[in-house]
Amino acid sequence: MFTGSYSYSSISRMILRPASLANLLVALLRESLKGVSYRGAASPDRLHVGGRKVLILGSGFGGTYVLRHLVPELNLNENIETTMVSDENFFLFSPLLHEVATGRIESRHIAYPIRRLHWRDRFNFIQASVENIDLSGHKVMTTMGPLNFDYLVLALGSVTDIPRSDPAVTNIFTLKTLHDSVLIRNHIIGVFEQASIERKPEQQRQLLTFTVCGAGYTGVQLVTELRDFIYRTLLRFYRRIDPDNIRIILVEAEPKIAADLHMKLGAYVMKQLQHMGIEVRLKSRVTRVREGHVEINGGEIMPTSTLIWVAGLAANPRIAELDTEKDSIGRVLVNKYLELPGFPGVYALGDCAHFEDPMSGQPIPPRAHTAVRQARVVARNILAEIRGKDKKP
Repeated sequence: MFTGSYSYSSISRMILRPASLANLLVALLRESLKGVSYRGAASPDRLHVGGRKVLILGSGFGGTYVLRHLVPELNLNENIETTMVSDENFFLFSPLLHEVATGRIESRHIAYPIRRLHWRDRFNFIQASVENIDLSGHKVMTTMGPLNFDYLVLALGSVTDIPRSDPAVTNIFTLKTLHDSVLIRNHIIGVFEQASIERKPEQQRQLLTFTVCGAGYTGVQLVTELRDFIYRTLLRFYRRIDPDNIRIILVEAEPKIAADLHMKLGAYVMKQLQHMGIEVRLKSRVTRVREGHVEINGGEIMPTSTLIWVAGLAANPRIAELDTEKDSIGRVLVNKYLELPGFPGVYALGDCAHFEDPMSGQPIPPRAHTAVRQARVVARNILAEIRGKDKKP
């Protein structure tokens, strides 16, 4: 990476070295030969006569990367209208939400406006919420009206599977959207404001008890960042707060944290959490949530002012209600082309799709990098259908 520490003369010497020029010439020769061989073997595209509509639901990793791989490859004479629908008009780099929630980075650092994408003049964007999806009728109902489609991409993501609680409870938070992370950060600062003027030790301990439910990757990242935010930043500005009254708890139903990790690596993470002073409660569940406290394992009452729920996911409600085969959490089953069986031209990916690994027979876990790779497959197969070519897994 260029860091600005090189002078222009040194850069020129590196570029103009005989070895560098020779490597450049060889690379150009290879590319030219590759282009000749490709042109000789290529067959003319069978373009579809008449307009086609591609509708992408969701602006997360899946939807945005489908757009990225699809739109630049379309020819103008193919007459394809591409539309993205999302209730957020930006792409969110969700793996860093915990950094925003704990004040490590600003919200603008992980949000990129959809309308600023390079090919913004070649697709339509509608900020709206999806209300209903009619697969058979090729129609999607949104808050901005109905939209028809010839090809549909389901990339609405997932939601946090939180337990039902009293509507009056205000101390439970999730971490799925940018708004969630800002709420958490403001709540933590607000709690410290209250605790700094609280004279009763019991009440201050209740305010300064932070509970994170779910010790997966997100939960572990969040709880460690929360600990650093409190001890490295907030305590410097709230001198009246006794650090001994601060309590950070990580609750996990499984017998180990981050179940996907190797046993040795999981043990190392566990040791680091304990070294940081974080209480880890394994084989434990939050069974009830009330204002000012939570119930663990059906009996233990833990006073707390903050419960952040990052345990468990469920498919987006619009996906879970589709009349097609789904798994236990509402994700639609797809074939090797990421297409819904029985609904040609309808694709699902990311958190919306149940796609089994052919090697293990298990569904691929919902990760950002998985959605990015699946997006390339979906875009390629839509292009193949438009051009009358064979789809590829």
